[in-house]
Amino acid sequence: MHPTRLAPSFVGLALTLTASACSSKAPTPVATPTPTDVANPLPTDPAAPPAPGSTTTLAALGLDPTAMDRSADPCDDFYQYACGGWIARTEIPADKPAAMRSFIDIEDRNQEFLHGVLERARSTPGGDPLMATLGSYYGACMDEAAVEAAGVAPLAELDAVIAKVKDGKTLADATAALHAVGASALFTFGQVQDAKDARQVIGGLDQGGLGLPDRDYYLKDGLAEKGLRKAYHHYLASLLVLDGKSEADAAKAADQVIAVETAIAKVSLDKVVRRDPVATYNRLERAGVQKAAPHFAWDRYFAGAGVPDVAAITVASPAFLKGLDKLVTTTKPEAWRTYLRVHLLGAVAGLLPKRFDDAQFAFIGMLTGQAEQEARWKRCVAATDGALGDLTGQVFTRERFSAAAKQAAEGQVHAISDAMRANLDALPWMDEATKEAARAKLDAMTYQIGYPKAWRAPMIAIGPGYAANALAARRAERARLLAKIGKPLDRDDWQLSAPTVNAYYEPALNGMVFPAGILQPPFFSPTASAQVNLGGMGVVVGHELTHGFDDQGAQYDAQGNLKNWWAKATGDEFKARTQCVIKQYDAYEAVPDVHLNGANTVGENIADIGGVKLALRAARALRSGAPVVADGFTEDQQFFLGFGQAWCAKFRPEIAALLATVDVHSPAQWRVNGSLQATPEFGEAFGCKAGAKMRPAQMCQVW
Repeated sequence: MHPTRLAPSFVGLALTLTASACSSKAPTPVATPTPTDVANPLPTDPAAPPAPGSTTTLAALGLDPTAMDRSADPCDDFYQYACGGWIARTEIPADKPAAMRSFIDIEDRNQEFLHGVLERARSTPGGDPLMATLGSYYGACMDEAAVEAAGVAPLAELDAVIAKVKDGKTLADATAALHAVGASALFTFGQVQDAKDARQVIGGLDQGGLGLPDRDYYLKDGLAEKGLRKAYHHYLASLLVLDGKSEADAAKAADQVIAVETAIAKVSLDKVVRRDPVATYNRLERAGVQKAAPHFAWDRYFAGAGVPDVAAITVASPAFLKGLDKLVTTTKPEAWRTYLRVHLLGAVAGLLPKRFDDAQFAFIGMLTGQAEQEARWKRCVAATDGALGDLTGQVFTRERFSAAAKQAAEGQVHAISDAMRANLDALPWMDEATKEAARAKLDAMTYQIGYPKAWRAPMIAIGPGYAANALAARRAERARLLAKIGKPLDRDDWQLSAPTVNAYYEPALNGMVFPAGILQPPFFSPTASAQVNLGGMGVVVGHELTHGFDDQGAQYDAQGNLKNWWAKATGDEFKARTQCVIKQYDAYEAVPDVHLNGANTVGENIADIGGVKLALRAARALRSGAPVVADGFTEDQQFFLGFGQAWCAKFRPEIAALLATVDVHSPAQWRVNGSLQATPEFGEAFGCKAGAKMRPAQMCQVW
């Protein structure tokens, strides 16, 4: 099961044939930043909190009064009330699909900081080995002339493997080779914890191999789906023309690729079914995999993947394997070769000359609404962090992650854990035995804040060729991960780099991770009040903790095993409450005339509702003395404003429509309004009349 993360990756959702992280767009000339101008410096020491009973301003507490739309009624649309001013004045940059006061603004600041670091490392070779490695990787990415000169030569070895495909054996060889460099082909395979024994690391086979964001784009015939398939066909053909085919041959080859992918989509599970961890756990073992798909040479695939002896394997969908096996025998070798070639080109387009990257961006831009490709330096910063995250993480946390931030985040984890314990004790619908199991899970829940306990050294030698460096980094990381199969579980291995603006909960580990990258304003600031910080980062912590008890997390026990620890009557009540949340969010429009899929987003919605409840309880517990009033707003109101303003966002119509279809998160408006409509304390804080939109008669609460 994949970890439940706080926010989506916009480009990752836009295209599964993702561009690698370096663009070929000509860079905007920039001066090498000095230590004082790499980014706006953040305060490292907290300001003195307002005295109890004092009167102060919203700005002094860390809120933005200009972001608000005071003409809006908070009882009708609190999101507009908290963020309307910001939305009205904010323009989405041409190179972005969206603007966000939190995630994207923080990412920009973090990126600017790393840009300064990497430019200095690039311009002053030698000295510190860490900086020299970063500078070499980043510098190779920035060397556009060398990338153009290399052309597609770095793919020669992979080309040779693809060219040999003629049957199930050679198809297995090519699939293993492409998986090693991050190309999506046929299926996915990696290391996973055994859902029934979380101490074991085993192999995991799952569906994959599609180029469009979701199987439904192949199977439905609405105008949106047909339009996207047409654009995708144009994109595939353009890649093949660049690769040497005539336009007529490229068009026919693109037809072949879409035919293969449509056949794969037909045997793939839909996104809602895939949310069921019981349905997607099937310990077939190696023998069972071979039996389900005997025409694919699994021995050769596993050998090529570097795990020739793997035996313990779980499969998300046995039916998918059977359907794939039929495709192995019915698809012509020529079609497989073309399919593999375009998946390879899609996975490495950003490592190749500009013409390939531009072709891919034309398609991505159609999905996201972006008018411009990001400047090359931005893509190269992201590429360096992706390949050498433990090195960028060391620099970032040393200079941008204060002791105050770490201490405050730890305090919030403890306060919100205490709030969850008190909440469990008071729940009227939960029997005592199930409560005790829930308390045991809460007690066993781990957390990591800021950065991993130990930094990993680079696994590759950096040379002058960018594509060679990137491919080597991908192969090394995949080999490192697959080597975990059959080894003792490493509970401290992070899935995000420290500068990343995100957070996640992993149910099989029963653990939360909060990278230093997200512990920045407006989620957290040492100079903001406790109420504002808890409305921001506190809700993030509460969100991740609640994932341990959402519709998926609640199926895992304290040790991370997929196990039913619920009494039947209590479990039935939990399911009924979950259905209430599904129905609530089904009623919301994600974009005009398109409603949210409450069943697809229910886990995140439960976590949002629970996160607000737990963070508010923690905020109230931390108060002492007479209340502080800010511009007439009470402390509860300050908390809710802190929450709302952390989610101020503006999306292009194209990416909004895409996310409405595929994302497991609700749009920002409903992450705020939806969770507050299920929070009775909100209506009380703002004096909303019973029956108002933000104080409905029925409130859907799980936790």
